[in-house]
Amino acid sequence: MPLKPGSNPYKILDLEKGCTEKEIQKAYRAQCLKWHPDKNLNNKEEAEKKFIEAKEAFDFLYDKEKRVSLITMHCINLLFCFQAEYDKGEERIRVAQENYNKRMAQADGERKRLIEELEKRENEVNGKRPADGSAPMTSAQQAKKKKTEQRNFKEEIEAIRRQLEKEVNEEVQQKNALMKTEREKHQKNREKTMPQLLVKWKISEGLDYSEDDIRSIFSNIFFQFGPISNISSVIRKKDKRKGIVEFEAGTNAWGAELETGNSPMPELTAEWIQPPVDTIKKAENPVKPNTGNGSNLEHMSLEDLEAQIMGGF
Repeated sequence: MPLKPGSNPYKILDLEKGCTEKEIQKAYRAQCLKWHPDKNLNNKEEAEKKFIEAKEAFDFLYDKEKRVSLITMHCINLLFCFQAEYDKGEERIRVAQENYNKRMAQADGERKRLIEELEKRENEVNGKRPADGSAPMTSAQQAKKKKTEQRNFKEEIEAIRRQLEKEVNEEVQQKNALMKTEREKHQKNREKTMPQLLVKWKISEGLDYSEDDIRSIFSNIFFQFGPISNISSVIRKKDKRKGIVEFEAGTNAWGAELETGNSPMPELTAEWIQPPVDTIKKAENPVKPNTGNGSNLEHMSLEDLEAQIMGGF
């Protein structure tokens, strides 16, 4: 989602400029937890608005190029502010010069001499005369000086833009090269790993699954996807259960995550901890792993969000 014009992503996530990506992720999780609509039922409309704003601010700041562009615009705005102040000073000089010319045009010889003498003394007292003792600049000299300063200002802006563009391009190239290397390395490692499926259920009316029951369910139904290497010990916490089904390396066991168990036994839910290697080979339909960087938090329920942040069961 694009950031709304005029929005300050740093203010939305309560961050300072120059923060790290880890700090951006942490701040985004905190905002998601604070403004999740399920926790703000009495103010759901405002909570949804804040929740969306946090997502937009995170997407903007987590993109390195967009973050650099924001800093660039900030620098340019500062320079334009300096230029505006400079122009105000130039305008005051011009008005003063016009007033001076009017006074001199109206003065007679004696009065003109007295005015010049008075202004000379005022300039000497206030230190307005150039340090080298030379006469003040003429209108033509002032115009030339202003033109030179404006040219230098434009050159400075262009130099800043080129430098920032160069830094961004170099960083993007380095990042792409690193990602390519890591993908190749990850590909090789994944081909050696065993697909692992996390299976969860909740006992109901005293009915529960044993490790052998789990093995029987997945062996009978999914054996065509490859043999099972191991079934972990069932972890028990009150009425909740979970275990891991591990297939042999290279097994394309897609579909196992859809198994729901045998009625009237408790319903099973499953998700891949280590997906089958087929996800790496199919470039046209890649699977995006949960990196924990916060980009999928907007799709979580309140319970899942709190569990991830607080380290729940």
